[in-house]
Amino acid sequence: MSRDRALVLQALIALIWGVHWVVAKVGLGYVPPFSYAALRVAVAVVAMAILLGAQGRIRRPPRHDLPVLLAVGLGQMAAQIAAMNLALLVLPAGRSAILVFTMPLWVALIQIVVLHRPPGSRELLGLALGLSGVALLVSPASLPTVTPAVAVGIAMLLAAAIIWASTLLLVRSHRWEASTLDLTLWELLVAFIPLAVLALAVEGGRSIEWGLPAIAVILYSGLLATAFAYWASQSIQRALPPAMAAIGFLAVPVVGLVSGALLLGEPVGIVDLAAAVITLTGIGVVLLQGGRGASVPRPGSVPAPEPEPAGPPQPVP
Repeated sequence: MSRDRALVLQALIALIWGVHWVVAKVGLGYVPPFSYAALRVAVAVVAMAILLGAQGRIRRPPRHDLPVLLAVGLGQMAAQIAAMNLALLVLPAGRSAILVFTMPLWVALIQIVVLHRPPGSRELLGLALGLSGVALLVSPASLPTVTPAVAVGIAMLLAAAIIWASTLLLVRSHRWEASTLDLTLWELLVAFIPLAVLALAVEGGRSIEWGLPAIAVILYSGLLATAFAYWASQSIQRALPPAMAAIGFLAVPVVGLVSGALLLGEPVGIVDLAAAVITLTGIGVVLLQGGRGASVPRPGSVPAPEPEPAGPPQPVP
């Protein structure tokens, strides 16, 4: 793929993932959160099975990859999607997108505090900016309402970002025997099982308001925001330099913030804008520092055997 086509694809995926925060928030008005999550993953499983089956690539995963495969499926997929859906019940879509995309900040912090990696000066600057922005995002001054449910929603999104960061560090230390694309179907299946169990156990008595809106949001989430977006992120990382691909992913929360304001009428005040700019600037500095040598994984990146590009599925947005 040429660089120009990759840039067009990156713009498309930023639009799909960014708008998906709005789509998911609307969809939760028709489908309960765990049921929505299970149906989204189920649609993605079918799509990936058709894609891989057509290429003759449905293979049993190697035993060596199973522990990390389970971590990706349960942590990066199931836990994140569930946390996203539950938080969107009480939080604006735009703010939620930014909070989840703070993942690079937590990667850097885990490496510095837990793995004892010496930080670079630019990385420290990025962390200071990013965490200051996060503090503004969750401060009462920037929140329309402050309730226990809102606080829990914020905590769930930050936990999802930390789980995402931890999973990426785990898979970066793993030597894969199978390609990431071939493992995607199995990771989605691992994610589907607990989400389906939760949907039946917690929401068994709640009905889905079936109709065109519910079907549309489920298909958007499963086909576009999960199956297609994963394939597209793989193609982007093959064609673009790491730093360019990493910074390009920061357009996702920007699109989420703008689409939340335009499509849902979510209020965006001066404090909100300042918090978003400071947070995303800090994340950008950390990612650029990673491109200069610090091992900060890019959104969606996981080492894989050649010729597959680095990148596990990114189902959260």
